[in-house]
Amino acid sequence: MSSFRFATTGCIALAGLVSLGLGGCTPSEGIQQVRVPAEISERRDQPAKPTATNGQPAAPAGPQYTLPEGWTVQPNAPMRSISLAVLDGDQKCDISLIRLGPDQSLIDNVNRWRGQVKLEPVDEATLTGQVKAVKCGAHQGAMVQLVGAVDTILGVVIARPEATWFVKLQGPNAFALRETAKFIAFTESIELP
Repeated sequence: MSSFRFATTGCIALAGLVSLGLGGCTPSEGIQQVRVPAEISERRDQPAKPTATNGQPAAPAGPQYTLPEGWTVQPNAPMRSISLAVLDGDQKCDISLIRLGPDQSLIDNVNRWRGQVKLEPVDEATLTGQVKAVKCGAHQGAMVQLVGAVDTILGVVIARPEATWFVKLQGPNAFALRETAKFIAFTESIELP
């Protein structure tokens, strides 16, 4: 008799829990559909703004810079800290700032860029004559100008103990070369975190 009572009580308890579970959540309860305006959902590509804590001023979230006239901010692509563009009719120059780990080889990166504009690799001795010193905020960088048959790359490598930074402009030859002064001014304006 006691096993029957236990089984009956258990079945009743289980049935009660099931009915509560099934009846406790209806589709209209606790689930809401929310539409987010496009201008808000597009903000996901923008870096977060720093916030102050304990009354201390916030540190900059990323590199700070002065945007040259005519250049526009673009949505950041993977690996990019800064993504910019400048247009001239149907021509475009792409400008980027990328941070990689420390100890990046100048010759390897310059030869990679040379390949992107269809130039042959160079050796260290040849590269030495092609590098120009340029400032990047408080830091020193090495700048190269690589003119291929169609495109030009203006590139700066800034080696720091914790990271290597790359500033690069790539676009059609005549257009990219016209942007050289703005590229140098932009590079000099960058304050790295």
